Amino acid sequence: MKYLSLLTLILILAFGSCKSKFQKALKSTDSKKKIEVAEYFFKKKDFYRAQTLFDQIENEVANTPIAEKILFYQAECDFGLKMYGLAGYRYKIYYETYPTNANAEEALYRNAYCIFLESQDAELDQTDTYKAVETFKIFVSVYPESKYVEECNKYLDKLRNKLSQKAFNNAKLYYNIGAYKSAIVSLRNVVNDFPEIAQREEIDFLILKSNYLLAENSIPEKQVERFQETIGAFEEFTEYYTESSKYMSSAKQIKEKAVLALNKINKQK
Repeated sequence: MKYLSLLTLILILAFGSCKSKFQKALKSTDSKKKIEVAEYFFKKKDFYRAQTLFDQIENEVANTPIAEKILFYQAECDFGLKMYGLAGYRYKIYYETYPTNANAEEALYRNAYCIFLESQDAELDQTDTYKAVETFKIFVSVYPESKYVEECNKYLDKLRNKLSQKAFNNAKLYYNIGAYKSAIVSLRNVVNDFPEIAQREEIDFLILKSNYLLAENSIPEKQVERFQETIGAFEEFTEYYTESSKYMSSAKQIKEKAVLALNKINKQK
């Protein structure tokens, strides 16, 4: 019990000391003192207090040798506070302003990583995803031997997966609403842009099925050509997938329906 009371007292005194240290620095007109105290809080991962002090002297140190150091600290504090949009912006400014300095590589990598963290789920807007992809690619081209290259490639894979899911969702929407011609084009584009996509088999089957449904719902003058395209899509499907495919039975049924439809049309001529 005495031990707990003593520990509590120590923590209260320590907190009071930190608060006093911060308040004194906040009111001080000595820039060196502010930097010293800001670095103290930064090392303690008290990013809010550190950032408050760094922000106070930002204008004072502008265009001086210390400005570079302060800008990097500010970016690091933003990152520590999980303000990734602002952190990424400051890292970008740092790299563009000091491209040959020791922290330039770190800044460019962190800029890309912050954009990666801001990237939204596949169902939402992917502006930041595309931006992150480009920034990681720039980093790898500028620093091909960097220790971060492996991580960049890992994040690029995640970003491409997100973009592929977005593209697939958009293409499948055309299928779901019955816009089969647009679905075929969009689904083929997904395969061309993301050949490694996890839903590749489902996409190829949907292309086949969309061809059949497009033919079935077409005017008579276009049905022959489109049923033939359906059979061609089936042949493409069987080039890639064996009898073990979960879609093979349905694919065969679609092909049989297309053949029957063509035979019926030919008999009516």
